[in-house]
Amino acid sequence: MAARDRSTLWLDDRGGLITRLTGMGDPYAALGACVWISDSSELDDLALGARRQRLTFAAARYTPARLLDRLSQDADAAIAMRLARNPVSPAPVLARILRGDPPLRLRRHIAAHKRADRAVLTALAADEDIAVRRGVAGNAMTPLPAMVVLAAEGDPQIMRNMAAAPQTTGDILTRLWTLGDEWVRADIAAHPNCPAYILAKAGQGADPLIRRKCAANPALPEAMLLDLLADPDELVRGAAVRNPLVSDAWLDDAEDGSVRVRRLFARRTRLPGPLIERLAGDADTWVRRWIARNPDLPFARIAQLGHDEEPAIRRGVARNPCCPPDLLIALAGDADPWVRAGVALRDDLPDAALTVLLDDTDRDVLGALGRNPRSPAAWLAELARHPDKDVRRAVALNPVAPAHVLALLADDPYPLNRAMLGRRHDLTPDLAGRMLTDPEPQVRFAAAARLARAIAETEPGTNQRRTPP
Repeated sequence: MAARDRSTLWLDDRGGLITRLTGMGDPYAALGACVWISDSSELDDLALGARRQRLTFAAARYTPARLLDRLSQDADAAIAMRLARNPVSPAPVLARILRGDPPLRLRRHIAAHKRADRAVLTALAADEDIAVRRGVAGNAMTPLPAMVVLAAEGDPQIMRNMAAAPQTTGDILTRLWTLGDEWVRADIAAHPNCPAYILAKAGQGADPLIRRKCAANPALPEAMLLDLLADPDELVRGAAVRNPLVSDAWLDDAEDGSVRVRRLFARRTRLPGPLIERLAGDADTWVRRWIARNPDLPFARIAQLGHDEEPAIRRGVARNPCCPPDLLIALAGDADPWVRAGVALRDDLPDAALTVLLDDTDRDVLGALGRNPRSPAAWLAELARHPDKDVRRAVALNPVAPAHVLALLADDPYPLNRAMLGRRHDLTPDLAGRMLTDPEPQVRFAAAARLARAIAETEPGTNQRRTPP
């Protein structure tokens, strides 16, 4: 292997990388490195040096928690609002920007924030604004004492939000059932903590909306679920079919006159043989389209559907993991390109099918081949030069694309393709270093993160694995 040029030695050196990035003066590259290098004040200062960058990074999901914390320490109104709306802002950041007299919009965002802690939510549960209290009522982190206080308000939206909150207890749901309207009761009927006697009322009630929500409840007793599978309303039966508790044995004799319900049956991955047979011969295209993907489909039915007149059904067969090799070879030459693309996506396709597909010119087929680990390196190199940007991007997503092929994409004219390339975990440091000067900020961010990760993983005592956003 040729010796690396002195000008690129910084690629393997922590101090050299920091010096290089600070010398470039690029806040996006600095932020990318900050994901993996957590103790460089130079990089932190560069990333947050300009107000424009502080505004941008305060709202970005990829900003490390320590930088969000730093931004919150002297946040003005605009930065505080972006931090409140950022879904990855940690609890201490939310607590800090809530101090003082924050505006109503900011309080509303924090009330609904998934990372708000118990203390913050308890305080907001007593907020003067009803919209803030409604947000707290639906937050999965709201503590039980605050929920009890909110339940006493009688506000319909608070009750609906609480009825859908995962931590709401059976006692609170009982109280809401008494006070709430049909929409509140419907959400209660769907709640896993719904008391048994309320479930019984919901499943036998006259309101089809409440019965439908009840049929979807994952804590539903077996007898009730069987009754709801035979409900006169097709939407209720459909919800029951989707319930994960439905046993295959219950469906042996299942027949339904509703196309909507049969389509839902066909989407289930495990079905009894007699039902699969009936669905495979269904007159509805969508029913056959879904059942064609079922791995339990008998070979005779796979062969039949593989010659169906509807291309979407033949594609379903091509995506079926149990599709036999001879049929895959035949489908590789199908008249419809979407069917051929379905075959081209498979990493277990026979050599004969791959040979047929390598002569294809359709962009969807070529894109599927670009992502397929079975595609030869020489062919991937051809696709990396293809005029269609989507075909080229497929190569960037191929998990086994060799380095010399990926290098062809470093100068791709489409920025998203270069960004996808920069996010690869196997991107070589040399190629990442080359991409640090890319005109697109997200590419520079990804390249710097890749270089910093490579260095961090070689440092002694680095045991934890950190995954950049």
